[in-house]
Amino acid sequence: MKLRAGVVLWLLSWVPYGVVLGLSGLWLTVSWAVEIGLGVVGIGLAGTEFGQAVKAHGWRGAPTVAWHALLHGREI
Repeated sequence: MKLRAGVVLWLLSWVPYGVVLGLSGLWLTVSWAVEIGLGVVGIGLAGTEFGQAVKAHGWRGAPTVAWHALLHGREI
């Protein structure tokens, strides 16, 4: 579940909220900071979960396990 949440947060970090909402000045900077924060938290969540897959299944098996966890929502 953490892998899915991390990927979703990382994807949401790519949405240009400031441009979509028509923000400028300080609020545009705040929206950029929020986007960067979403990306960092998403990478942290997904990376932690992927790290567990590497420990459990090795480097060769980890991408397969992570992909199945992402699609089916299983824990790694």
